[in-house]
Amino acid sequence: MQAIRLVTKADNDNEDPSSTTASEVIHLAVHPDPASDMGVILWDDITNAFDDVLQVRLNPLRIAAVPGVTLDVVIRDKAELPLEPLLGGEVDGSTPPNYDSTITTSGRSSETVKDDKSPPTANNNTSPTSQSEEPPCAPHKTASDAAKNVAKTMMNARLGDSKSLVALGNMYRDGRGVRQDYKAAMERYEKAANVKYAEAQFNIGNLYYHGQGVTCDYHTAFEWYTLAAEQGYARGIYHVGSLYSWGRGLPYPGDQDFTIAAKYYLQAAELGYAPAQCSLGQLHQLGFGVKQDYSLAMEWYLMASDQGHADSQYKVGYLYHQGFGVAQDHSQAVEWYRRAAEKGHATAQASAGVMYQHGQGVPQDEALALNWYRKAAVQGNANAQFNLGLTYEHGMGAPLNREEAVKWYKKAADGGDADAKERLEELEHQGDEVESKK
Repeated sequence: MQAIRLVTKADNDNEDPSSTTASEVIHLAVHPDPASDMGVILWDDITNAFDDVLQVRLNPLRIAAVPGVTLDVVIRDKAELPLEPLLGGEVDGSTPPNYDSTITTSGRSSETVKDDKSPPTANNNTSPTSQSEEPPCAPHKTASDAAKNVAKTMMNARLGDSKSLVALGNMYRDGRGVRQDYKAAMERYEKAANVKYAEAQFNIGNLYYHGQGVTCDYHTAFEWYTLAAEQGYARGIYHVGSLYSWGRGLPYPGDQDFTIAAKYYLQAAELGYAPAQCSLGQLHQLGFGVKQDYSLAMEWYLMASDQGHADSQYKVGYLYHQGFGVAQDHSQAVEWYRRAAEKGHATAQASAGVMYQHGQGVPQDEALALNWYRKAAVQGNANAQFNLGLTYEHGMGAPLNREEAVKWYKKAADGGDADAKERLEELEHQGDEVESKK
C-alpha cells in the first residue's frame, strides 16, 4: 500500500516542507508494472481519491510507489474570484406583490386614450418576488471567460465554499454554463444550507415556491424563507412578508395578513432592500395593514427610486400625476415615468405615452406617444394595446390602419380589456354595414 496525503498548491510552492499543512493520509493499492517490475500507483486511483488533483509532489514527477514515504497529492487552492452577481430569485419567473390594477376610464369616447386614474387595487394572482430585484449589469465576458468561471466555481464548491455552492446551484437552476438541473441545484443549496448559509436557505424556498425540481409547496417555501429571514437576510424577510401579503403557506389557517406583512416589509426596508421599500410604500398608499399615508408612501418610493428601482420610480410618477400626498405636477410625473420606462417598466411606458398623447407636462407629441405605447404593448400591457389600437383606428400619430387597430384591440381584449371588446364589436358592426350596402 502507498501512503498519500493532500496538500494545496500554496503548500506545494512553499520551500519549507516543515510548514506544509498536514492532511489526512489515505492508502492506495500498489500495482506491479510489467515493464519495470516496480510497484506503481494508478492515476485513476488518485483522482478517485482526490478531486482537482494537479500532480504528485515528487521530483521528477512520477507515480512509482515509494515504500515508507508519504506522497503529496497537490490540489488547487480555493480560488479567490469575484463570483458574478447571479440572478438568484430574480430569474425564477416570479413577479412582485403588485397592487396596481389596469387603469380604465369609463364612459370615454372611442377617441379617448386610457389614462391611469383609478386607485391601485390588490391583485392576488401575483407571486411574492419583486420584478425589480434587478441584478447589476455584468461586464461582457467571452465564452472562454464563462467556462473559466464555471470551472472555478465548481472547484470552490467542491472545497465546501458556501458562496460557491450557491453560485453553482444557481448555474444549475438557470442552465448557465451547465445543463439545467433543478435537483443538482437543490443538492448544492442544501450543502450550503446545512451550515446555515442564508442565501442557500432562501433559494431552497424559491425552488419549493415555484415547484422547480420539487413539488410546489408554499408551506415548505415559507419555512425556508423564515430560516433565511431569522438570519437577517433581507430577501428572505421580504418574501416572508409577501407570503403574509398573499396568504400563502402561512403557519396558520387564514387569508392575507397585511399587518404582519407590513412589519416584515419594514424590517427589510430598513436594511435598504428596495423591493421591500416599494411594497411598504404601496401598503401606506393603499392603507392596507397600516394607516393610509400618501406622504409616507412617497418617502419609501423615493428611497427605493434612489437605488434605481423601476417600479418605485413609476409610483413616484403616479403620485405626482394624481396629486396624492404632493402637489399635482405633470412635469415631475412624466419625468419619473420616463425613468422607469427607460428601464423597461411596461406600465410606466404606457403612462408616458398618455402624457405625450395629451401634452401633459410635455409638449404634445403623438409620434412619441405611439412609440411608448408600442414598447408597452409588446410586453402585454393591455392599456397600451388598447391605446395603440386607437392610434391606428383614428390616425393619431400613425396612418389609419384598420387591420392594425383590430390586431391590437384583439390583444387587449384577450388580456381582459372590456373597452377593447367593445371597439371590436363596433368595428365588426361597421364592417357588416359596409358589406350590406354593397
